[in-house]
Amino acid sequence: MASSRDILLLIFKFLATKFTINFFKAMIMQVKDPIYVKSEWADLKECVYGSPDAWVLPKFLADARLRAQGEFGKFWEANAGKDVSVAAPEVFKELSTQIRKTITILESHGVLVHVAGPISKKNRLFPRGEDHGVSTPWMRDPFVTIGNNVIELAPRSLFHRRQRFAIREILASTMDRGGRYFAQPDSGSDDYVDAPGWGYLEGGDVFVLGDEILVGHSGGCSNPEGARWLQHALGSKYKVETVTIDPMFPHLDCVLMTPREGVAFACLEALPEGLPKFMLDWDIVNVPKTLAKAHMGCNNLVLNDRTVLVPEEEPLNFIANELKLRRFDVLRTPYRVPCMAGGSFRCAHQPLVRI
Repeated sequence: MASSRDILLLIFKFLATKFTINFFKAMIMQVKDPIYVKSEWADLKECVYGSPDAWVLPKFLADARLRAQGEFGKFWEANAGKDVSVAAPEVFKELSTQIRKTITILESHGVLVHVAGPISKKNRLFPRGEDHGVSTPWMRDPFVTIGNNVIELAPRSLFHRRQRFAIREILASTMDRGGRYFAQPDSGSDDYVDAPGWGYLEGGDVFVLGDEILVGHSGGCSNPEGARWLQHALGSKYKVETVTIDPMFPHLDCVLMTPREGVAFACLEALPEGLPKFMLDWDIVNVPKTLAKAHMGCNNLVLNDRTVLVPEEEPLNFIANELKLRRFDVLRTPYRVPCMAGGSFRCAHQPLVRI
């Protein structure tokens, strides 16, 4: 029979071993990868994600009309400028719960998640003294990471132009990890200027496919002048190509998903000039226009070239099944409210590390 001393010694060894394991786990978590995004399908290690804490509907201007649809469009127009947590508490609660659960899923898969912070009252008046609301549950558009370039973008949409202020400290910290942090020339206060030097870029339009960079052009968000500036900023290492999309869709990620090199989900009906030539021999899954628009069918979150996160809602079973046929692991979780508002999982996040 073991003595009290032996029992105490075993307990001590167990606790010491557990402490050592936890200590090394903590040390590993503190060692962060250099800032770098290789492609849309490279392993997602670190990202900025939308906030579950604030949602104030933007003023109902042209940029809102491009996104609002159906019953939610009517709700947006009737409640423009209002805090959704007050105007529709149950809707806000559902949105917040779904965002928090998604962040937990990402963290359980080893992703380091930075959540967007608040925007001050004065910065909410940027750029022309009007409060265009708080759209920080969706953080794809104010910046992009290409290679080690962390670029604050110049969005055309007024409610995207102040989102950068919710993540300024996060983006600045990338300079300590090899990031080349800089900003596109600002888009100013006008709705739109059609002239040289007035380039607009929104992250939902930008796809990083290795050295090939795609920029969507619907006529309402990013424009060719923005793509021209991006090519200039990135240099000859990358090739930037503009992809024309149906004006009923704001961004390229509403009509395209690239979960693995050689595989794409695309709403071909919304691509009047087709896909880029280098993608013509890819395995293309054609996504119906109604599914792409009403349910954000292409706007999913690619964790790596084997795993994709797709909303749990029934209409998206088509996407999930087509992924499974191509030997992807498909994760599902509810995301009804963010999708209803025009932005699913890809709209919610922007990577800092994909390697």
